[in-house]
Amino acid sequence: MSGPAGTKSPTQGRRYRRSLKRRSLRILLDLMGREQTPERVAAAVALGVGVGLSPFIGFHFILAIVLAFAFRLNKLDTVLGSLVGNPWTLPPFFAAGYRVGRALLGYSSTRVAPLHWQRILHEDFWVAFRGPGFGPRLASFLLGTTLLAAATALVTYMVLRGMLRVYHRKHPRVAERAARRRAISERLPDEAHPMPPDHRIH
Repeated sequence: MSGPAGTKSPTQGRRYRRSLKRRSLRILLDLMGREQTPERVAAAVALGVGVGLSPFIGFHFILAIVLAFAFRLNKLDTVLGSLVGNPWTLPPFFAAGYRVGRALLGYSSTRVAPLHWQRILHEDFWVAFRGPGFGPRLASFLLGTTLLAAATALVTYMVLRGMLRVYHRKHPRVAERAARRRAISERLPDEAHPMPPDHRIH
């Protein structure tokens, strides 16, 4: 039963929120798969995730765009994936990557003191990179974080590819529409540069 004019009952509110979430998810998935196959969409997002978690802070957006151009992937999907690297996710991810790098390079705590990642926003954290421990700490950070970023990107690709395949099977119209748009986009370059009528192949 509805409440006063202009208000909704709790049941209607929950139904409206669920409906809004479903529509938003469909719009997002349709946007991501409007012309690309699930494999290429997943590859673009995974590439962005790997870049966003990489140790190259300050260059994530530029790297995402450049690599998307290089691999001819959807730029929007790649940039969206790179947003996984943010002030809330990077500190714990970097801390884990640093520990992985230390373990792989064999740096013990007696040779190079561990970093206190809970103080990453304080000046004394960055002071710890000075001196003779700079090289081992930087090598540990770069190696471990890069490997974790690559592993996370691979997992993202596998999971997202599977999700998009299932989504396309459940919504064949979306897959058919994406295939039609892909076919149109593949024909456009030829149509934009038609062969002159008097052109002869010798």
